[in-house]
Amino acid sequence: MNDFIVEDCSLVRCATGRACFNLRELLEAARAAGPGVLEHHLMRCALEDHFDLYEFPNDLARWCWDALGDRELAEKLALLNPYVFRDFEKLRGEVVDVLEDHLWSLERFPWSRPGLELHLVESRLISFDTGERFSTLVGMAEAVPRMSRRSLFFHVHEAYRRHGVDDFSAFLEARHAPNELVERLRQIDFYFLNLNQLREKVLEALCAFVAEPRAVLGGAA
Repeated sequence: MNDFIVEDCSLVRCATGRACFNLRELLEAARAAGPGVLEHHLMRCALEDHFDLYEFPNDLARWCWDALGDRELAEKLALLNPYVFRDFEKLRGEVVDVLEDHLWSLERFPWSRPGLELHLVESRLISFDTGERFSTLVGMAEAVPRMSRRSLFFHVHEAYRRHGVDDFSAFLEARHAPNELVERLRQIDFYFLNLNQLREKVLEALCAFVAEPRAVLGGAA
């Protein structure tokens, strides 16, 4: 059986030269933007350093709340989980439907103030081997507190994009770990947590199945 390979990742960002100043422009961008743009603003934006300061899980919801002052639309976009869509065009269609329905309900659409426009960015994810390995549940519980936030993103968020489940539960399932633990990890609503909160939830699940969690985590459990 192979060890779990801990990987890290980084984003390569590329400005598209396009910015949205109002809701109609956001709708037009959602219709026409390439996959890398929507993926960045709906998923990979979680890697941005400022994201822990916001309760919204994606850039579109955050921008509608902060720049447009549209609380209702922000909450609708925040509830849209892009990871449930295996087909990108279905995800695009869902975003477009939310924006179109909301626009129809408005007598006039709001504009952002100068300097608060949404600059559209395309990104690519590059992963690399950290050299760290573990082969057991205890090893995983010891490794998770040391992992960077980017590693957590790669092994949970990006793992769902790759094969529909997180890497932690997939690894444990292959080693016949308790089904209850595997399901507990898979039931974490990772998209609606920032990466520090995600780390806490993963550790909470793991430590419930480690004989001496305080010893494993140096008293932090």
